[in-house]
Amino acid sequence: MNQNLTQIFNRDMDQLHAFMTESEEYKELRKEKPVILFLSIGYLDKRATVLTVKENSFQRAWKRLYNRGISLMKQEYSCLKIDWVTSIEQHSLLSFINIMTKTKKNYFRQGISFDENFSHAFLEQEINGNAMIQIDKDTKRGYLNEKNIQSYIRNHRPHLKQLDFNKVSSVITFTTKGYFLENQQLYALKEGPRDNGRRDTALDAAAVKAMIASGLNYLAKMNKAAGQFTYGYFSCFDKEIQFYNLLRHASTLYAMIEALEITQDKEAIPAIERGLEYLLKGLHVDKKQGTAYVVDGVEQDQLEVKLGANAAAILAFTKYTDVFQNDRYLQVAQQLANGICQLQQENGGFHHVLHYPSFELKDAFRIVYYDGEAAFALLRLYQLDKNEKWMKTVEKAFDYFIANEYWKNHDHWLSYCTEELTRYKPLRKYFQFGLQNVQAKLDFIYHRITTYPTFLELTLAAYNMIQRMKETEHRTLLAEFDEKKLQDTIHKRAEYQRNGYFYPELAMYYKNPSRILGSFFIRHHSFRSRIDDVEHYLSGYCRYFVHMRAESRLFK
Repeated sequence: MNQNLTQIFNRDMDQLHAFMTESEEYKELRKEKPVILFLSIGYLDKRATVLTVKENSFQRAWKRLYNRGISLMKQEYSCLKIDWVTSIEQHSLLSFINIMTKTKKNYFRQGISFDENFSHAFLEQEINGNAMIQIDKDTKRGYLNEKNIQSYIRNHRPHLKQLDFNKVSSVITFTTKGYFLENQQLYALKEGPRDNGRRDTALDAAAVKAMIASGLNYLAKMNKAAGQFTYGYFSCFDKEIQFYNLLRHASTLYAMIEALEITQDKEAIPAIERGLEYLLKGLHVDKKQGTAYVVDGVEQDQLEVKLGANAAAILAFTKYTDVFQNDRYLQVAQQLANGICQLQQENGGFHHVLHYPSFELKDAFRIVYYDGEAAFALLRLYQLDKNEKWMKTVEKAFDYFIANEYWKNHDHWLSYCTEELTRYKPLRKYFQFGLQNVQAKLDFIYHRITTYPTFLELTLAAYNMIQRMKETEHRTLLAEFDEKKLQDTIHKRAEYQRNGYFYPELAMYYKNPSRILGSFFIRHHSFRSRIDDVEHYLSGYCRYFVHMRAESRLFK
């Protein structure tokens, strides 16, 4: 046993004990008997070690938990977390299978115990962090992954025997109240079916900026010496995603520059510039025609030119031009814009994908996001060079969008480009399109269980457009629009998206916490943390930070 670690553990446990016993929850929870406590000991290089005890009083449970914890003080830890069971519910095996089946993947937000003594009991974060619950691809039925559970017990539950599934006749689900300590900073954690286990702190300016800064830092670390990014990881088992996509490479750079504009973190600049140079190498440039295209793909026989990739590259290059006040990439952005114009059809729509190097049409349409992204990119370039060619291309595209009711797609890129277009062309038809793009989706966005980060981008762009609309004769369009509902949705999404952020109290339960700390993830995609996932969270929170500042909310 390490004497210094023992002293640190004593100090930290004393702090946690004082924090808990002085809380309002303690007055209620200490009345409950028996008392069930979990202690999670977190590390930066491996999953947390978790201990659980059940006793007939809080003090007895605490003493036993402390004694078990101190016996493990052989390696330096990064954080401690205490969970107190607040309610339990017993289920038959069939009932529990039905619950798993009906629950969205990775959205099971309660703990599970396989016995009444809570020896084989697991917190929600342990369950999801180790993929213990899965859905059978063929039957669509939920099931417990025995291999994952047994492996987890063997490696992260000291002295706990393997679970004999043949002796499990029922399952207990339970809720908890949690307390977290890191660097002598204490946090009470949230409860409930959607926010469980996340720190209960205000989403003020400092908190938003901290998430932006850590997301930017994460992406900068993911950028390699040659300028390419590590594409991402499935966080549960630290599995690298073996794929690449220049469209997402480019849009990630755009978000990084947005974040840099707010944080002024100069340490991210080399990664951004490496990434831009790598992007340049992926272009097909025809100097005679004055055009350029991003050539995307991994396999040589599958290379293609995508409308969305050209758009994302323009966004990255123009954002660099604007923020760094350096026009080194302006010409290539213009060449890429000419490439987009070549993809526009007589009716205003765009062809989406071409074969490369033949430039023959591959997909007239692939995904709706390409259209709005292309229009937005041209408008961002227009902001810099005022070339009317880009504006005319966008106006022609919008006639097509309106005629084909593209607002029904509720696309964040369309929201961005409508906001941008109305800056220069404050026409009623554009304002109306922008309102339609968000209005019918507000209820869905407000209540959506996934953290889906583009919703924050969509609603904030619409809000900014509306503020400008109020200064025109077209404000009458707002007579039937619930602006308060939009505002409430924006703040609800900004708060709720924190459930897609790897706070240390969550990251500690994954295979490689140091890899994912401070990044963002998509829960229903196996806690995937991919560069474009992080990108959209960053863009949304950058806009939200500016929104808060404009409203003077929470700013001194």
